[in-house]
Amino acid sequence: MSVNDYQPAWLLHARPYRETSSLAWLLTLEDGRVDAVVRGVRSRKSRYRALLQPFTPLQVRLKGHHELKTLVGLESTSAPHWFQGEALVCGLYANELISRLLLAGQPAQMLFRDYSLLLNLLADAEQREPALRRLELSLLEALGYAPSWQAVTGESLLPDWYYAYQFGQGFVPRHAVSHPDARAALYGGEQLLAIAEDNWQNPATRKTAKRLTRQLLQPLLGNKPLQSRQLFQQLASSTIRPKTSE
Repeated sequence: MSVNDYQPAWLLHARPYRETSSLAWLLTLEDGRVDAVVRGVRSRKSRYRALLQPFTPLQVRLKGHHELKTLVGLESTSAPHWFQGEALVCGLYANELISRLLLAGQPAQMLFRDYSLLLNLLADAEQREPALRRLELSLLEALGYAPSWQAVTGESLLPDWYYAYQFGQGFVPRHAVSHPDARAALYGGEQLLAIAEDNWQNPATRKTAKRLTRQLLQPLLGNKPLQSRQLFQQLASSTIRPKTSE
């Protein structure tokens, strides 16, 4: 891409850099995650100051041949998304997850699409959880850790079977499972097939997807807790209990 070209982007995170500048973590359409210096943005005279905000659809122009770029052009294409409550925490969770796991310069056009879709759906309580699960699966796909929606034997998943998920292998069939406690630790084939088909109508599918993505993401995140997860816990303990959690 030419240094004169603008590309769509979202701000994931920013922190102060030197006296008046910021370091910005951006999710871009063409270059995936980009780390960039935004010079003078914290100055009161900076025309970028009001634009460089999370959940604002941006067009950015970057220059530099090293991992740390310099942002030399910034425009907003429309009004920012304004979230509150659970929707806000879900947005912050998505930003933190991508910032933590996606490597700089790693191509992620599908992830950019699903992140943009998530922001469009966060205000809709019914669509929020499926959009969040879709984003997590898209991130896992970009990282090379997405599940293959078939059994380790190479056979198709069966709706009346149960499966364990083993890293490095995939879904291991557990056909004869009669005890409810044993089934609770496994994934139902019916729900797994629904996730693969992007069908979120059944609450059991949403519950299964949340448990599956948490299992898949945990080894990548390590022992360092997510700050947004703590915000979910605070929101859950408030007078208005959230309907959706990360």
